[in-house]
Amino acid sequence: MRGGLSATGGAVRGSGGGPGSGRAARKGGGIRNARRHLIAVLTAVLCLWGLAAAPAASAHATVVSTDPADGTLLPTAPTRVTVTYDEAVSLQLGALRVFAPDGSQVEAGSADHLGGKPQTASVALKPGLKNGTYVASWRVISADSHPVRGAWTFSIGTTSTPNSGGAEAAPTGSRTVGVVYGVARWLAYLGFAALAGGALLLIAFTPKLAHDRRLRTLIGGGWFALLLGTVAALLLQGPYGGGFGIGRAFDTDVLRATLQTRLGKALAWRLMLLGAAGVMVSWIATRLADVSVRTRRVAGGIGAAIAIGLAATWSVADHSGTGSQVALALPADMLHLLAMATWVGGLAALAASVLGPRGQEPAQEEEQEPAQDQEQPAQAQAVDITDAERLTLVRRFSTTAFAAVCVLAATGIYQGWREVRHWDELFDTDYGRMLIIKSGIFLVLLTLGFLARRILAAASPDLARLRRSVAAEFGLAIVVLAVTALLVESQPASEGAPKAGPARASAPFDTGSANGTGTVNVTLQPARVGQGQLTVDVLDKNGTPESVPEVDAALALPTQQLGPIPLKLRSAGPGQPGRYTAASAVVPMAGTWQVLVTVRTTDIDQSTVVLTVNVRK
Repeated sequence: MRGGLSATGGAVRGSGGGPGSGRAARKGGGIRNARRHLIAVLTAVLCLWGLAAAPAASAHATVVSTDPADGTLLPTAPTRVTVTYDEAVSLQLGALRVFAPDGSQVEAGSADHLGGKPQTASVALKPGLKNGTYVASWRVISADSHPVRGAWTFSIGTTSTPNSGGAEAAPTGSRTVGVVYGVARWLAYLGFAALAGGALLLIAFTPKLAHDRRLRTLIGGGWFALLLGTVAALLLQGPYGGGFGIGRAFDTDVLRATLQTRLGKALAWRLMLLGAAGVMVSWIATRLADVSVRTRRVAGGIGAAIAIGLAATWSVADHSGTGSQVALALPADMLHLLAMATWVGGLAALAASVLGPRGQEPAQEEEQEPAQDQEQPAQAQAVDITDAERLTLVRRFSTTAFAAVCVLAATGIYQGWREVRHWDELFDTDYGRMLIIKSGIFLVLLTLGFLARRILAAASPDLARLRRSVAAEFGLAIVVLAVTALLVESQPASEGAPKAGPARASAPFDTGSANGTGTVNVTLQPARVGQGQLTVDVLDKNGTPESVPEVDAALALPTQQLGPIPLKLRSAGPGQPGRYTAASAVVPMAGTWQVLVTVRTTDIDQSTVVLTVNVRK
């Protein structure tokens, strides 16, 4: 049949006609190709944008205590340092490192669990440590497979300025590793959908199409994509969790440490299940079309068991495997994944084969070689079915897809509620905003699905229009999978620490000269341990911003005998007179800090004021 499928009620439009109709067909085909290319480009752009804008994974496990305690002044050197968390953690290479005042590392050996307790990280220290302030930094893997990092300080004999080398002990990680790791997870989701959804469509609805090259390519490609994504995730989890560069992906020590983590074990199980899935894919391609209904049912049961096992490898290692209501969250997450695969994989199969262009051979060639075509049905490029069979198949799958969408919605609402308990968290956190994006795209998908069902409800459905609708659904579903890959890498809003707001203080100054009085306002944003920005505003006696010859600032923590630590202030510019900022103000520990601001109004007249701000962890 020439001209492709554009039938209504079984009749094919455009099956005949002269040159004008051919030009119209080519024009229509060009428009359809342009639409397909536009959808593909938009899908790729949205996926790449999502990966580029991925929020960094934040802390899931939180510190309960440290030994020595944060800010402690010890009379003698400890033999080891230990961190205790509120949940079990996994230790990668360099999980716990200690930096001396001169920046050298002083840990002896690798970190381990103290006394075999999985919620601890501990490392022995070298003997003969010198006096001064030490920085202990950690980067471990929380129970839901996400990296967690932080630092604290302790002093031996006397205090000193903490060495900046400690910042390197808990690195933020390689951006390249994070992006490639996100792509790997997205590829695994997409492969699982194509594999499970395509196999379901063949086994449950249309075994006749088991010899269709397009469906076999879809299912085989899904299996390969899932395998590739899984292997890539296994190799990259170590560098991702340890904060290393991508060059450590094939480091055997890093891989060995990864296989001891919760996610590493889940990925290893997934690889074993993929072996069984590969046998199933081969059986579908070679035997399914010729077996009995009973055998198909047995094969369907085996395939369902493999699919459930594959879904479990995601659920046990992600958000549903930790936190509250795990007994309910785990099966809900598995149902969510299986429903996604049923819907998205089924859409891909419908768009690629059932609603796709038919195999087209010239009529005269079919008449010349009928015997050869009958002898080699398994080698056909596409298995042709009638329009009536297509409609029947699509309508049957539509009912299954509707049920899958209902499961997706129900489990998605539950998961969203479990991770985002308050409206503020929905709009003020990365996780909440990603959830809004995913929900918005999902609503668009529901609208397209509704339109597709309306097309099917017509007396003479337009299969070409239906194919375009299904293709658009599948394209947006790919974007949803990309957002899902980002969500599982983001910190749930319910687990996030409260955001630290700014700390403000104000004090008058008097340099003793004429017009040498006024007020100093300081703002530390955010008021927590780590790097922030300190802003100093100088106002005259009337409360008007005033530019002065010189302003200096320093930080001090008298309770720990730290500081003063000088800060480098820069003028905010002529548009903001009297404002000075230090963009890289580092506060090494929590406590009530003093901000010492010196204001000079003439060559010899100056005054130093002391303001206090509270800084939390």
